[in-house]
Amino acid sequence: MASLKYKKIVVVFKRTKYELDLETYGSIQSYKEVTKQNPEVFQRTWESHERQIRSRDHLKKHVFPNADFVFREDFDPEGGSEYDLVVAHGGDNHFTYVAHLVGNTHLIGCNSDPDSSVGALLGFTAEELGEAVRTNFKQTKVESWSLLDTEIIYPNGTKLRTVPAVCELSIRNNSPDLTSRFWISYLDKKEEQKCSGLLVYTGAGSTGWISSCFPKKFPPFSKHEPFFHIYSREIRVKSRETEFSLADFRALDQVEVISEMNGGLAVDSLTERHYPFPPYAKAMIRLSPEKLFVVVPLKRGESMQDLPYEIEQKRINGTVIVQIKGRMESGPLDRITQTILDEMVGADRKHLILDFSELRYISSLGIRMILDVKMNLQKRNKEMALVGVTSSILQVFHLLGLSNAFQFYPDREEALKSFEEPSNS
Repeated sequence: MASLKYKKIVVVFKRTKYELDLETYGSIQSYKEVTKQNPEVFQRTWESHERQIRSRDHLKKHVFPNADFVFREDFDPEGGSEYDLVVAHGGDNHFTYVAHLVGNTHLIGCNSDPDSSVGALLGFTAEELGEAVRTNFKQTKVESWSLLDTEIIYPNGTKLRTVPAVCELSIRNNSPDLTSRFWISYLDKKEEQKCSGLLVYTGAGSTGWISSCFPKKFPPFSKHEPFFHIYSREIRVKSRETEFSLADFRALDQVEVISEMNGGLAVDSLTERHYPFPPYAKAMIRLSPEKLFVVVPLKRGESMQDLPYEIEQKRINGTVIVQIKGRMESGPLDRITQTILDEMVGADRKHLILDFSELRYISSLGIRMILDVKMNLQKRNKEMALVGVTSSILQVFHLLGLSNAFQFYPDREEALKSFEEPSNS
């Protein structure tokens, strides 16, 4: 695709946390006073701010010198149609916020601070985007992402259509201490459920809500698939014999949810996209006929011959060691899951070591798949350890809130010793 296609471009910025906090506290002195008990918080926020400002300046001076630049609160969705390309400069939440407004205009996600943000939905850094422009976008493609349409019908007959969801809908009680209660219907099935929240998600699903859904029947799926998934988080049952057919399923048609709670429906985890869902309100959820058109870099790994990662396996007695090299970011990542689980078949294979010492990058999707493996093994009373995890990759685990979900060791020898300890036997 040629860069000349994009004659009119707008870059939509997100204000940094430092900028927002400074507005709240009024001055740097007041801000520092608030954070004096934890000065490292202020320092971390300031350093991220500086990196994001440099990223903005790079886009303005070296990538899109003739583009329009606005902050998201000033981005007019009515005027968005005049642009050929919209660039969302920020994190995942900012990307989805902008995506709700662009219609059929092509969209690019640019990570404003890759040092501290995972950016599962973001295809480029500012420098990578500059390279894409210089090469006339030859190493990019346009993906068509599925969207979710939701119409809420309130008890008084009022109808409200939400913005299209790029990643997910979260339906739950407004009080985090109370159970979420609702009726859910799909095709010829209808169930009353109590859980900690209902999650409806597309293949772009990227947040911690989805990471917390375990055990889960289905592996991650492509952003353009003609279906979506439903998951009832921590479903409550009175009897162990109770079975729910609509607690974890794939939907190809409309799903109906009727509220039995003072609840809310959040689109893409955005506070600006939260809708009331009181008792007897009904949500009708379906795939949208519209698509989101996202410009992404061509990734290695779209064929078996050109995977972005390599896998090596070996066994030491009852321990399987799997080393993953390269980048876990794209391509058929589910093959990693299947390879590992295939290696762990057999009662004599009790422990798994994943060696990340030659892994250069892992996306949030990659970590979710590793978590899938861990949960699968736990159900079979098998243990897993991670070794050789670099500081940059460990940071991704921290950002997802999953660093405590795994056992980390510096090398294979330490992991093997841990399996030999009585407490781990």
